[in-house]
Amino acid sequence: MFRINEVRKNNRARILVSPFATQVAATAVLLMMVLGSSTASARRPPTPDNFRVTATTAYTVTVAWNPAPNNSGNFNYHLSGAYGVTPAILPKTATSHTFTRLHSGNQYWLAIYAKDANGNTSGTAHTTTRTLLDTTPPSTGPVITVTEVGSNYVSVSLTPAQDDCPFLSYQVSVNGDPYTAPSPNLSTILRFLQPNTTYTLTARGRDEGHFWSPFSAPVTVTTLPPNPNDHTPPTTPANLSAYSLDGATEMQIQWAQSTDDFDAQPNIRYDVYVNGVFQDVLFGSGGPIPEYGVFGENTIEVIATDTAGNASPPATTTLFLP
Repeated sequence: MFRINEVRKNNRARILVSPFATQVAATAVLLMMVLGSSTASARRPPTPDNFRVTATTAYTVTVAWNPAPNNSGNFNYHLSGAYGVTPAILPKTATSHTFTRLHSGNQYWLAIYAKDANGNTSGTAHTTTRTLLDTTPPSTGPVITVTEVGSNYVSVSLTPAQDDCPFLSYQVSVNGDPYTAPSPNLSTILRFLQPNTTYTLTARGRDEGHFWSPFSAPVTVTTLPPNPNDHTPPTTPANLSAYSLDGATEMQIQWAQSTDDFDAQPNIRYDVYVNGVFQDVLFGSGGPIPEYGVFGENTIEVIATDTAGNASPPATTTLFLP
């Protein structure tokens, strides 16, 4: 009888304890969820505050933001932008950055966020601005130097002009007349010159405001006479081929470069003809180049010529454009 009563008491105790244990367990789970969420949020770096533009020029933009709180952990700032902006990664201690090599008079969208070593990221802050127009010409011109002389060409190199524009273009003049189109290249080859002839060369730079620098000091150069020992033409361009480029009359033409007994391949000239009509000239290249034909049968010819004027037999191929 005693055992029966004792068992009944124990069962009643279990019935009373069970709801209480369930409630405690549920509360514990809820606390874990809340605390876990709070901990994860605490691990996230803070979003950079007061991200703003502090200075602009024609080619730079300086941005700044407030210092990070002392208890915000360790992280780096990641800065970026649209339209050719170079990204940057800065330490937590940084509060400013200057974007360089921008274009004048352009609108830019800039952004910053924080990221720690575990990959946790903050929110992203944004700002926009426009660079100023370039109103100042380059202060000095380039210096032109002759690097190679042939019978019908001269190679030159340039030092940069002095200017705040990082995208200067350069033009070389021969005997006072512009000879090359403006280009960012600091070296070029002046072709189609006459043998045994003296030329005066100058160069100048142009910025994005379309302001020209002063001309360089002039340099005088005399081309060589034709090589009296060169009587052999280059080899005929090999593997000449053409194919339709747009499904209409535009086609792509290419070939293997020729060789010569005196001239290096970069100085071999290639004249391109389509249906007997001169179309283009290239130096030291086998294309590919785009040209236009006619509907139906097209005959393509490429002739190689060395600096002494010796011309190869033409390479020939045909292409039917339906």
